[in-house]
Amino acid sequence: MVTNGQTSDKKRVAILIEQGVEDSEFQIPYNALKKAGANVVVLGSRMNEEYKGKEGKLSIKADATTTESIAADFDAVIIPGGMAPDKMRTNMKTVRFVQDAFTGGILVASVCHGPQVLIEGDLLKGVRATGFRAIRKDMQNAGAEFVDEPLVIDDNLITSRRPGDLPIFTTAILTTLGLSVADTTLPDISDVDAGWWKLGEEWGGSSKGEIVNAINTAIAGERYGFETFEHYASNAPDEATRELFQEIRANKSRHIQTLESRLNVLGETPSLQANASGAFATLKTFFQTSQQDLDILRRALGDLQTGVVDVYNLRNKLTDPATVAIFDAMEVTLAKDEQRIADLYKARLVGTPEAPKPTSRPAVSGG
Repeated sequence: MVTNGQTSDKKRVAILIEQGVEDSEFQIPYNALKKAGANVVVLGSRMNEEYKGKEGKLSIKADATTTESIAADFDAVIIPGGMAPDKMRTNMKTVRFVQDAFTGGILVASVCHGPQVLIEGDLLKGVRATGFRAIRKDMQNAGAEFVDEPLVIDDNLITSRRPGDLPIFTTAILTTLGLSVADTTLPDISDVDAGWWKLGEEWGGSSKGEIVNAINTAIAGERYGFETFEHYASNAPDEATRELFQEIRANKSRHIQTLESRLNVLGETPSLQANASGAFATLKTFFQTSQQDLDILRRALGDLQTGVVDVYNLRNKLTDPATVAIFDAMEVTLAKDEQRIADLYKARLVGTPEAPKPTSRPAVSGG
């Protein structure tokens, strides 16, 4: 390619930056491309500004701005997520730069909230793409065929959903550009069972210790819930409510098994804290003497709401696709169980005598 009048075979890649970028979604592609020998250029909206990541791990200045940069000078453009894309989309120069790259056949790779820039540029009509779950409707309204998968490739567009997809996302960028990293074997992007977490760690993402700690935190929460819902079931006012509590307990048992299996794959076992959480729940519920219907339902609802938030936060912190897939499935199940308890609570609150029938659901898959 030709850049500034000089011919070079070195791949030149632009990574867009704005305040509040998701740290790992900038750092992992940036580090991997550097290791692969690419010329990585950070493009912001202002030259003298110190751009900081959403998690406070990243602090960097731009090499240039999208105002004076020419898309044709690059082999690829990467749009990381976080809160940054919402600011990028308000900068007409940045949107125009991405439009020029996309329509010019240059590789465009976007992750998480990154597609917000593509939406602003009217670039998603008839395109298969993915992104963070919260912008799914926005993407569909912009004409995209939304696909809930770790990696979606449509012509010169690569998209992924969240930090957990980053090792696969980054590998797809490298292989598309024909790049390799010394002493590193890049798995096939379709191999879901590859040890992707190792690449994530190598490129600046979650360490094995962080992944293991997150899994143990989730096990502790589910063990606590498993014992707590046994207490709720034993004090349930009717058979239908008791069966609902037992179904939720069975879901938690499956979650624990899946999480422990993931630990085993990583060569680890549950921590002492994770194993002790069930005993703590038993001790705590012993002192909760109220057996009134609404009190039990409120406590059950609160436990599930806490679980949904905790698993959501764990999911969004890690760059290990396999563990994140487990958390994602857990969040969906916990949210459904939360809604079932909420419906029952509201019915009892207004004096509706009937309890909804529990519905059996298949076991949550372990990613």
